Amino acid sequence: MNESGNKQINWDAITCLIVDDDKFSRTFVKTALYQVGVKNTKEASNTAEAIEILRNYKINVVLMDQQLPEQSGLELARKIKAGEVGDSKDLPVIMVTIDTKENTVMEAKAIGIHEYLVKPISPLALKKRLCTAFGIKENKS
Repeated sequence: MNESGNKQINWDAITCLIVDDDKFSRTFVKTALYQVGVKNTKEASNTAEAIEILRNYKINVVLMDQQLPEQSGLELARKIKAGEVGDSKDLPVIMVTIDTKENTVMEAKAIGIHEYLVKPISPLALKKRLCTAFGIKENKS
């Protein structure tokens, strides 16, 4: 149980952008989000679609694959963190990918990507990463 002083997330108020060129992966992530209480999602299959959505909607967090057509997830994250996509500079970005190469993980951290999840993901692992990205500690006391 949470004590009354803890910061809480209103999962219903969060809109998540899922960026992945694989429809099955997007559906899988969407289902995991739904299981943790995030019901508002937008989907993009490439960086151009993602940028369009980020410019036109209030997004609270981005879950993206590293391997995308045209531009990589890291390139998109770099644009987001540089503030080149609307008002996105402080937007939490979570990489959801099969790419576990050390240089990719290190570059993700250097860009400012908040969390890194390796596919396949579990709803519990996703919830923990979301809490961390929003600066919330899950207390078990």
